[in-house]
Amino acid sequence: ALGRTPAARLLSSRTRASIPSLSPTGAQPLIAKVRNFPRVGLRMLSDTSKAEEKKPEEEQEAAKAEEPSEEPKPSVRGSEQAVGEESNFEFKTETRQLLDIVAHSLYHDREVFVRELVSNASDALEKARHTALTSNSGEDVGELNVTITVDPTDNLFAIHDNGIGMTKEELVENLGTIARSGSKAFINQMSESSAGQSDIASNIIGKFGVGFYSAFMVSEKVSVFSRKRGADKGHCWTSSPGTDNYTLSEAEGVEFGTKIILQLRADAKEFSSLSRIEEIVTKYSTFVGFPVLCNGKKVNEVQALWLKSEKEISDEEHSMLYKHISQDWEEPQYKLVYKTDAPLDIKSVFYAPKLNMEKFGMGKTDPGVHLYSRRVLIQSNAKNILPEYFRFVSGIVDSEDLPLSISRESMQDQKLLVKLQTVLTKRLIRWLEDEAKKDEKAYMDFYGNFGIQVKMGVASDFANQQALAKLLRFPSSAAPDSESTNFQAYVERMKEGQDTIYYIIASSRQVAESSPYYEAFKRAGLEVLYCYNEHDEIVLGNLQKFGDKQIKSIEVVEPPSLPNNENADGKEEEAKEALSEEQGKKLTDWMQDALGSRVTEVVTTSRLVDSPAIISEHDNVITRRMMQMQEFKQLGVDKPAAYKLLVNPTHPLVLALDKARESNPDTAKLVAEQILDNAVISAGILDDVRIMLPRLTDLMKAALDK
Repeated sequence: ALGRTPAARLLSSRTRASIPSLSPTGAQPLIAKVRNFPRVGLRMLSDTSKAEEKKPEEEQEAAKAEEPSEEPKPSVRGSEQAVGEESNFEFKTETRQLLDIVAHSLYHDREVFVRELVSNASDALEKARHTALTSNSGEDVGELNVTITVDPTDNLFAIHDNGIGMTKEELVENLGTIARSGSKAFINQMSESSAGQSDIASNIIGKFGVGFYSAFMVSEKVSVFSRKRGADKGHCWTSSPGTDNYTLSEAEGVEFGTKIILQLRADAKEFSSLSRIEEIVTKYSTFVGFPVLCNGKKVNEVQALWLKSEKEISDEEHSMLYKHISQDWEEPQYKLVYKTDAPLDIKSVFYAPKLNMEKFGMGKTDPGVHLYSRRVLIQSNAKNILPEYFRFVSGIVDSEDLPLSISRESMQDQKLLVKLQTVLTKRLIRWLEDEAKKDEKAYMDFYGNFGIQVKMGVASDFANQQALAKLLRFPSSAAPDSESTNFQAYVERMKEGQDTIYYIIASSRQVAESSPYYEAFKRAGLEVLYCYNEHDEIVLGNLQKFGDKQIKSIEVVEPPSLPNNENADGKEEEAKEALSEEQGKKLTDWMQDALGSRVTEVVTTSRLVDSPAIISEHDNVITRRMMQMQEFKQLGVDKPAAYKLLVNPTHPLVLALDKARESNPDTAKLVAEQILDNAVISAGILDDVRIMLPRLTDLMKAALDK
C-alpha cells in the first residue's frame, strides 16, 4: 500500500530500488519523514480514505459533481483555411532521403518534436518583441505566448505563436530548405547591424534549422499557417512525410504569427493527449521565456532563476525550483547560483538536499543535474556534468554556446565537456567548504548524510583530492565525543616537529581508546583521529598526505620515543618490574619457536603500557577480506601474511609466562598462542574466533587443576 501513496512516490524519486528493500531499523527515520509529509499530501491520503467510506447516495452526488463540464474545449482547427490555387514546390537543396533522415533517424525519442516546436515558437515571439522595441511603428505586440491544443478524437496536435510570422517568401526560404535556420540568420543579421545585440542573440534558441522537421516523425500531414506582423494576408504551407515536395497557397482567417497543425499518425496518438503534452512541455520547456498554454492552461510556472541575479532570488523561488527539478518535498540544505564565462558561458544553480535516500537502501541515486541550452532541456540527469560522487546534487547548468549535436541531444566537444566538469566540480567543492565555514553545526548535519560521497571523491578524484580532504570530518582524541575535527584544525594543533597525522580504525571511541596501539600515543600526548568505518582505511590510504603532512595509521607507525619513566608532560612515572634484556631475548626466542610459522619475528617493545603484546606489519581488514573472495583465492593469495609480535617486557602476564615456560611448558605454549590471538583481535583482523575455543577450554582446565 505504501508504494501507491503520494508520499511513497516522492520517496522513490531519483532512485531505482523499491520500498521493500528497507530494513526495519533503517526505515525509522524514513517513516518519520513520511509523518512530516506536507499537509497537502496528508489531505490527499485523508481524502482517499474518506472516499472509500462514502455512502451510495454520496457517491452519486460526487459522480455528478465530477461529470465533464459543458464548457467548449479549445479547438485545434480555428478560422484559418487555405484559399485559392495551390502551388507545388520541391525542396530546394536536400533530397527525400535527407528528409527521411531528419524525420526518422536524427532524434532518439519522438517526444522531442514538442521541444523543437516550442523552441521555434519562442524564437518567433522573441523576434516579434525585439522588432517592436527597435522599430518606429509603435506597434503593441500584446501578450506574447505559445498555445498548444490537442484533439484526441481527430488525433490532432496544433501549436500557435503570436510572434513575428512569415511571408510567402520566408515560408519557402525557411521551410522549403532543409537545414535552413531562420533563427541563425536573424542572429547574424543582428550581429551585422549592431554590436550591442547580445541580449536578443542569447534569447534565440534554434540554430540548426532542422527542428521543424522533427514534426514529420509523428505526422501524416503537416500544415503551417503563418501571417507576418503588419501583412494583410496569410499563407498555408503543407507537406507530408515520404514526399519531396510541398504546397503553398494563400489562407484566410490567419492570425499574426504561425500555427502548425499536425495530423498525427495512428502510432503517435499519445501526442493528442493533453496530459502527455503537459508532461513533455514540463520536462523540456518549463523555462522558456514566454507563457506556454496547453488547452488554455499555463504549464510553465517555474522561473529560470539561474538567469537572475542571486540577490533577486527569494527563498520561496529557490524552494519552488528545487522541488520542481528534484521532486523532493523538503527544503534544500544548501543552494548556489553560479555564473562564469570560462571555458564557456555558464549560468547555473545547484542544491544540496537534506536527506540521503541511499542511506535507507533506496538504491543508487541518479545524477541530479540537468543540462539546458537557452532554457531548453538538452539532457536530463546528465552523467558527465559532475563526477559521480556529486550525484546527490540537484541543479541546472545552462549555456548559450554549447557545442551541441544537430539533434541538440548531446554535446559534440568532449574535451570541452571535461573542462566544464572540472570548472563546476572545483566550484562545488569550494561551495561546500564555504558552507562549513559559515556554520559547522549545519555542515555536520550535511556530512552525516553525505560524508560517504565526500569520501568517495577523496578516494577516486585525485585531481581534487586535497580540496575534498578539507571537507572530511573525524572524531578525535583532542575533541569531546560529540564533536568532530578536520585536517586543518589537526595540523594547527600538532606538536613542534610533528610531521604526521595519526588515525586509528575502530568501531567506537571506547574501542579506539582501549586499543593497545593507542597507549603509546596517549602517553606521548599525540592527537589521534578516530575512524569508525572500515572504508576509511581505503580513503586515507589513497589520500596519504594532507598538504605536506603524512597521514598514517597508528597500527603501522612507530610512536615517538620517550624515556621509559616519563610521560608527555615530562613527569617521571613509577618504575615497573621488567625482564632484563637477556631474559627478554630468551623469552622471545622461545615464543618464536612455540608459535612457529604464524609469526615472522617476536621482539620486546617499550611502546606498550597496559597491554601484553601487539602485532605489526600485518594486512589491514580490507585486504584480509579481499583475500577471502573467491577471485583472490584463485590467484593463490588466500593466505594472510605472518605477524611480527611485539611483547611488553613489563606486563605481569609476560613476566609470568617467562617463568611458566620452564616450569609448565605445555600450559605456557597455550598462553603464548592466546597472547598472539589476543593481539590479532586487538588489531581487528582475526578471521574466525572459533579457532580459539579448544585452546581456551584447555586453559580453563589447566587453571582449575591447580
